[in-house]
Amino acid sequence: MEMSKLFRGLIVLQVLIIPAFVLIGSVDPMYAEAPINSLDIAAFIWFILVLISWVLLFRFKPLGRPLYTAAVLIGIPVSLAFPASSIPIGSAELWLEWFAGALDGAMLAMLYLTSLKERFKKEQ
Repeated sequence: MEMSKLFRGLIVLQVLIIPAFVLIGSVDPMYAEAPINSLDIAAFIWFILVLISWVLLFRFKPLGRPLYTAAVLIGIPVSLAFPASSIPIGSAELWLEWFAGALDGAMLAMLYLTSLKERFKKEQ
């Protein structure tokens, strides 16, 4: 299989994980009624950044690589800053969370350590 097709498939998997999180994820009633705070705004901005980077990566635009890397690095402290849920996390939700992290790592490895990096070079 060609590396670019595999990479695009990983991006599609990343996009498909979003509705899976919505369907499987549990809503903590303790935080459901809470007003929007700065952490929610930061998470929303991070999510928009990720979506934009996926589109740029799918089209092999040079800006996609650093933008996706920044989105992954920003996503780590944002996700760790959210308070712990009072509801125990289910195994399906935990599996999705780990799978999403593995996809992030696989995409970063492909972006920087394979021949795919040549497709992201700026055109002169």
